[in-house]
Amino acid sequence: MRCSRFFALIPLLTLVFLAPGAPVFAAQGPTPTALRADGAAEVSDVYVRLPQSNPSGPLQVLVALHGMGGNGPDFGSALANQADANGWLIVAPTINYGDWTNPDVITHEDPALIAWLSDYLATLNQRTGLPVQPRVLLFGHSRGAQLALRFTEIHPDQVAGVAAISAGTYTLPISTDASSGQALDFPYGIADLAQTDGGNTFNPSGFDAVPIWIGVGGADNNTADVPAAWSPYIGATRVDRAENFTSALQRQGADVSLTVFPNTDHTLTDAMRQTGCHELAEALDSDAS
Repeated sequence: MRCSRFFALIPLLTLVFLAPGAPVFAAQGPTPTALRADGAAEVSDVYVRLPQSNPSGPLQVLVALHGMGGNGPDFGSALANQADANGWLIVAPTINYGDWTNPDVITHEDPALIAWLSDYLATLNQRTGLPVQPRVLLFGHSRGAQLALRFTEIHPDQVAGVAAISAGTYTLPISTDASSGQALDFPYGIADLAQTDGGNTFNPSGFDAVPIWIGVGGADNNTADVPAAWSPYIGATRVDRAENFTSALQRQGADVSLTVFPNTDHTLTDAMRQTGCHELAEALDSDAS
């Protein structure tokens, strides 16, 4: 397969193997094979862009996850300047998301997309013929930010850093609702994670070690813009939810920070892109030191 110097659209291949030592999945939940197939069905194509520079050694991958109604080429190419400055390879799938406001849809859709993306990234060097770093950077906006964070909760071993901007919902990395004492199931929490994601149990130490940066616009605070089902757990607006999610991660010792951009609504601004990519570069520097 040949990649152009700037980008290529890589056809999708759904691989259905289990790696040696893969965890045993829950009997009542979907199999990894079924999840990968369902996830692949929601992805139209994958935009891949090489950096203009030629960094030595394996390429660092930046996975760009667009929001509702977006597409991989537009979302990924908007990060080209930052990617070139850092020598990053951009991977940006085009995803046909379902109803992100419906918890039942998210319960099925995100584990499927995560299973597909995990497999795609694990085999990226074979797909492109290029050497790549085993741990990727994730940059997501809105619906893509939600997917980036949930991917990290399930596969922290594949993630070197996360920039998640303007998410509308979050999955708290906890099993019990503190106010009620009840189990907090996916997609609100991770109590039943292994039953929904093909058998992967939550790894708190692995998740806490991944540097996570949360961004949100200070004016992105309309309660009607986010689904109320999550309000009892993380608040009623995107600003509330970003602050509450960040606080929850800080309480358990995660490597997380939050930036609220004044006078900014749900728009993804250049300042957000630049800050997010700067935070990702800092995450790599911290990991290397």
